[in-house]
Amino acid sequence: AARLRLTPSLDLGAIRLTLEALRTENGNFAVNLSAETFANPDFRKRLIEQLRSSGEICRRLWVEVPEFASISHFDAFHELCRNLKALGCKIGIENFGRKLAEADKLADLGVDYVKVDTSFIRDIDQNDGNREFLASLCKMVHGIGIMVIAVGVRTQQELDTLTALGFDGVTGPAVLE
Repeated sequence: AARLRLTPSLDLGAIRLTLEALRTENGNFAVNLSAETFANPDFRKRLIEQLRSSGEICRRLWVEVPEFASISHFDAFHELCRNLKALGCKIGIENFGRKLAEADKLADLGVDYVKVDTSFIRDIDQNDGNREFLASLCKMVHGIGIMVIAVGVRTQQELDTLTALGFDGVTGPAVLE
């Protein structure tokens, strides 16, 4: 899709379908945008136009971008955050934790949540180094008012450990058990 430059159309379609679901379903819905998409000024313009016509539903829409893209396309991401926040959307960064040196920029962006990269979550109950890292990460990110979510939680032991570390939410197979 990226090579054929189809990601803007696909992402706009995903947003459209999500907005339709939000009209009939309860709860919040998250949509992941590709790096190629949100860096595209025409896409950002079309996205904001689409969301403006959706009214209050936007308050239940969570929009996520990959960490590497939020940093490599920082100005575009900053603009996207500003526009989406004005419409009431939640903004998140997925695969978070690899570029921690850039975390100081989070507060200025208005990001609502980060989804920690699965590589830090895997076997967290048995990994002292990752537990220490994630405890510090939670403290730092919470300090600027951002939620921390774990991705790919597989076991009850991982879930218990992440809860003790201060994570605000989790996704993965252990949640469904």
